[in-house]
Amino acid sequence: MNKRKFTSLAMTPLVLAGIAVAAPIAGATAASATPSGCQVGKPDENTGTAICRLGTGEVRVKVTCEDGITGATHLAFGPWVGINRTSKVACGAAQRYFVQLVDYQTR
Repeated sequence: MNKRKFTSLAMTPLVLAGIAVAAPIAGATAASATPSGCQVGKPDENTGTAICRLGTGEVRVKVTCEDGITGATHLAFGPWVGINRTSKVACGAAQRYFVQLVDYQTR
């Protein structure tokens, strides 16, 4: 009985070391899934685009829009898309809103 308890206690550091090693590896795998080689564009005054050429995961365009009448701003987001696909969004009525800033998000 005492021998069994001793063997169990002896294994505890090995198990904990395995957990300590596995956690950074799991984190590195998730980080490597991030898209890269991303570009943003503004094909016209009212629209923003984003595309990523490398990696895995998804990207979406994030556009800061300005109301040409009141000066108020709001955010607009395009759809989540995969690598080598374009995410595109318009600010609203082209006569009133225009793109102030084009950015992107990845996951």
